[in-house]
Amino acid sequence: MVTSTQDLLRAWRDAPSGAVVLAEAQLRGRGRLGRVWESPPGNLYFSVLLKNAGDPLLPFRAGLALAEAAQVGKLKWPNDLLAPDGRKLGGILVEVEKERVFLGVGLNVSVAPIPESAALQEFRRASRAQLLADFLWSLESWLEKENEAVLCAWLTKSMTIGQKVRVQTGKEAFVGVASALGPQGELLVRTKEGTRAVFAGDVRLLRVLEDIENPKISEGQA
Repeated sequence: MVTSTQDLLRAWRDAPSGAVVLAEAQLRGRGRLGRVWESPPGNLYFSVLLKNAGDPLLPFRAGLALAEAAQVGKLKWPNDLLAPDGRKLGGILVEVEKERVFLGVGLNVSVAPIPESAALQEFRRASRAQLLADFLWSLESWLEKENEAVLCAWLTKSMTIGQKVRVQTGKEAFVGVASALGPQGELLVRTKEGTRAVFAGDVRLLRVLEDIENPKISEGQA
């Protein structure tokens, strides 16, 4: 049990690029925007140290690696992995300290810790060791790809583009349709006032939220 793999990796001052810290569970796991990442035993929690602090597409490269390792689901901007029904399977946190980049990854393998989340075992069987190996192998490949190839690949796995979204950036919130990605990975959202570029913030898929909160009952179901 650790506070978080991000904390341990940050404290490892002479860690080489590519170093990995892995934990069975976390006491204070965290996600993007300061959110708590519930981290019970049975899932996959790890952090990777990288030295490419100037790469704006790192979250997208890591998201693609996670999607390839899981072999299930699609990506919500910028790098959340969602199950086919929109529940959250995994996520990635990128933290930068000078030239060091701490890439934190959480993937729900056996346990869905909150009602809005899903576990990979609902869709396929995979060992955590194999998932970690597959992620690291895929990440190394995506780190070498040209930006255009990364953006194109991300779009093929996107659950965001074409969807109605609610965007929260600081104290401002607005609704629109996610229409495209910009060259730095910014999300282009079409609103009544025009297209807006979102470089950072919280993006929620309104259609997915409606489906989760108000599931449709098909004929024959009680």
